[in-house]
Amino acid sequence: MYDIFLGLSFLQQFRPYFRKHISNTLDPHEYVLLNTITIMLIILLYVSYLFITQKTTHIKFISNVKSLSYIECGCIIMLAILTVASGLLIFELDKNYNTPLINTIFLKAISMIALICVGIFIFEEKYKIHQFAGILLILIGMYLISQKTLPSYF
Repeated sequence: MYDIFLGLSFLQQFRPYFRKHISNTLDPHEYVLLNTITIMLIILLYVSYLFITQKTTHIKFISNVKSLSYIECGCIIMLAILTVASGLLIFELDKNYNTPLINTIFLKAISMIALICVGIFIFEEKYKIHQFAGILLILIGMYLISQKTLPSYF
């Protein structure tokens, strides 16, 4: 199972370059629409496979959807909005600023910092000094990557 996970993680590293290649032809809104339709078709094929092999039934699916609370429905809507907004933003940055690697690094670094902040402030996790040193290195790295020229002290 880990070999599949490792392979998928490796392939995902090419996503910025795929987006950059597509950006020569499509506008951001066209990309999001086409990407969403493709994802929807793949998910429909997967769910059809689950229904055909009887790993789940449509009755169970409908029952689970009906049991969602208003907060859970709101969370699903927020996740969808965040997915579309981030997809548009990343595609726009890749297309207009020609920086797919830097965009990906920023996205991963900001995600990691946000995850750490959520852990500290919401889940009250405790971190050690070397973990805070790692966070500091991430921030320094983000600063250095975002600079067009080297600072004078280098």
